[in-house]
This record gives sequence, C-alpha cells and structure tokens, in this order.
Amino acid sequence: MIKEILKELILSFETDSYYPAKLKYRDFLAHVYMTFDKKIVLSKVDREMNKYKKMRIDVINYIVMHEKQVIRELSK
Repeated sequence: MIKEILKELILSFETDSYYPAKLKYRDFLAHVYMTFDKKIVLSKVDREMNKYKKMRIDVINYIVMHEKQVIRELSK
C-alpha cells in the first residue's frame, strides 16, 4: 500500500532536474507533507482526517527509512 502511494507521489512531484539529489529529496519530503496536509484540510469527517494523518506519518517514515532508494527513484 505504501509503495503504491509513494509511486503516485513521485509521479506528481515536479522539480528542476539540475538540483542535487539531496535537495530533490528534501523537496520531495515537503511535497509529500503538503499533499497529505491538503487532503487533511479538505476532509470533513474526523475518521478521514485521522486516516490521512496516519498515512502521512507512515509514508514519511518509509521515505526516511529508505532514503537511498527514494533518491534513486527521484533521479530517474
């Protein structure tokens, strides 16, 4: 599940190709946070808000734990 969400987020991420990999990675983390933040703000039901908050935490934890793999994917 997290990998599918991560693929969608990578596809929706746009940055300049000449940025160093570490900078792309940091921008991607911000993109992930802001994407989920928008979903949380637009949610009208508490259960849905909590779902997106948990997903945001899980995805960011996965990205941090698999930093090198994510950087490799962003560099493609």
